[in-house]
Amino acid sequence: MNTSQPTGSPASGTNSVTQLPTLRAQRNYRIWWLADSSALLAGGIYGFILPLILLATTNSPVLAGTLAALGLAARASLTLAGGAMADRSDRARMMLIGGLCGALFTAALALGSTMGSLSATVLCVAHILMELRGGYFGSTTNAALKDIVHPKQLGRALAANQGRDSVLMLGSAPLGGLLLGLGGGVALLVVSALNLIASFTGFALRKPLRAAEESTKKRRDDPASADQTVDHGILAGMRWCFSRPRLRALLLLIMAVNIGVNGLMTTLIYGLQQRGEDAWVIGLVSTFMGAGMLIGSLLATSLIDKFRTGLLACTCLSVLGGAMILIGLNTHLLWMGVMLLVSFLSVPALNASIGGYFMTIIPQEMAGRANSLITFMALAAMPLAPLATGFGLEGFGMGPTLMFFGSLVVLAMLAAWLSPQVRGIPHPDHWLEEPAECEIFDSKTSRDAESSMLVDQATKENQK
Repeated sequence: MNTSQPTGSPASGTNSVTQLPTLRAQRNYRIWWLADSSALLAGGIYGFILPLILLATTNSPVLAGTLAALGLAARASLTLAGGAMADRSDRARMMLIGGLCGALFTAALALGSTMGSLSATVLCVAHILMELRGGYFGSTTNAALKDIVHPKQLGRALAANQGRDSVLMLGSAPLGGLLLGLGGGVALLVVSALNLIASFTGFALRKPLRAAEESTKKRRDDPASADQTVDHGILAGMRWCFSRPRLRALLLLIMAVNIGVNGLMTTLIYGLQQRGEDAWVIGLVSTFMGAGMLIGSLLATSLIDKFRTGLLACTCLSVLGGAMILIGLNTHLLWMGVMLLVSFLSVPALNASIGGYFMTIIPQEMAGRANSLITFMALAAMPLAPLATGFGLEGFGMGPTLMFFGSLVVLAMLAAWLSPQVRGIPHPDHWLEEPAECEIFDSKTSRDAESSMLVDQATKENQK
């Protein structure tokens, strides 16, 4: 099977490639896209219908919220372990097993719902199992993208994915509601079918994924590149990422921005509900957010190609933080909707540029752990958002609470502009030059890095 790379392996990044085929022209990318889209649509529908099924079963919002918290904790508990496993095992097989487990669990729920024997206890157990599955297998598909797409096209691929994600965000909730109107068993059966599609389309990539795995093994066995590889294990991957000042700065920014964005969305939902707004009005929150991401995704690819990544990321953070601050100045529905749309215009380009850079410079054998570390950093921060929202709404009201979460993103934006590491991320055409430069720097300063976590940024830039 053609591996969709014109010359060489995407892991190496050393071959001279004059012209790459478009992503749509690459068969392996199209298969990957179908597998990832099926899994995301299944997750979106499932995430929408399950709380409603639970509410219909128990009539207890408290139980629904508790279930969501338990599921989040379950997913986070296995995220890092799943990323480590994706780096040491057959990724195609993991995609197959993960999809089959999801299909099996939701098919069992569909059968129970159809037979009328679906209790709250069964729902809770099944949901926790589904979230454990999501945590363990969730990073495999994104890690496989590094094996499928040439490094110079990772930014474009992630930008295209942002557009796809926004469409699914807009469509999964209405589709879930339509299916739920036909019955909980029907809706869960559709989720099971989508998981099956994701499972078998992912496994269809076994030849290019295994070819990339063999290439990585040969590089690990080569004595000349032994010092460039990363040992398997969760701690080894975390040490590798956090020992690099640029990656460490990006991971901290990811955490801060996730707290701000999730807190803002939670505050909007809770605040509008407390204000007595109808459910369809509250639903407009996700609609404006999805619309902003959809429009922004249409511009993301050209922005990534045109501007240096560090400058683009700082500018996107400025748009996001500024608009989030403005949301809290006026809690009128139209104002909040427009500002929410404006703020999320910058998110696709931000995610694609930073995510593409991150995926390009990490070693091939660490793609799973890097993806899971990003996910874990986001998940670990999420419980802080509803906690701060509760105290903020009770003590200060919706406007000041919205501005508080917006200020967190503004602080992240200021830190990005003031950081030579973030501001200095090069254009995608030069991403492949970064690992070698980092290796030279690390070999010269490894002793100093072990004694202190603070690095003189100006000195490092001069050495480069």
